[in-house]
Formats: sequence, C-alpha cells, structure tokens
Amino acid sequence: MCTAGITIALSLAIYSCHNGSSSKPAGENKAPANIIAATFKTADGWGYTVYVNDKIFIKQSLIPVIEGNKSFANQEDANKLATLVVNKLKHQEKPIIRLDELQQLGIVAK
Repeated sequence: MCTAGITIALSLAIYSCHNGSSSKPAGENKAPANIIAATFKTADGWGYTVYVNDKIFIKQSLIPVIEGNKSFANQEDANKLATLVVNKLKHQEKPIIRLDELQQLGIVAK
C-alpha cells in the first residue's frame, strides 16, 4: 500500500513538471496593483513620471524615440504618452515606445 502511495506521488510530481505547473504563488505574474502617472513642467516644455506602487518607475522629460533632446510641447502630449505607458504596464507589456505610436497620438508629425 505504501509503495502505491509513493508511485502516485511521484507520478503527480512528474505530471506537474511536464504541464508547466510551478511553485510560484497565485497572482505573482500579475501587473503591480498601483500604476499611475503625473505630468510635470520642464524648462523647455513638459514631461511625465510613472509611479509603480508609489515609487518612481519612469521619469521622462524628453520625447523618446525621436532624434535630439526635445521636451513634450504641452501637458496634453505628455499625458497622452504617459497614459499609453501606464496601459502597457497594466497589461504586463514592456513600456517601449515606437515612432508610429508617437505619430498615432499626434505627438510627432507623420
């Protein structure tokens, strides 16, 4: 009887390994619960800060991707990109910005 119990336990352990089960607690792969953004004024325009769980995660004073060092022209543009970054983080995506995204948001010309 004891041998049967060990066999079942080993079978379950092997099955778990092959099915991708892990010992991580449920919810460990979820996005952080508190992700927010705020805009701020710079010497040349606007920027934004993204906070994750009340800690600075990204502080962006220049428009990413484009050539040169250019601040956002207005608070609205900084907020549009900050919102996109927050949404990416909430969906567990990398906060990488592409030129076409800046163009779609109207931050840079096509």
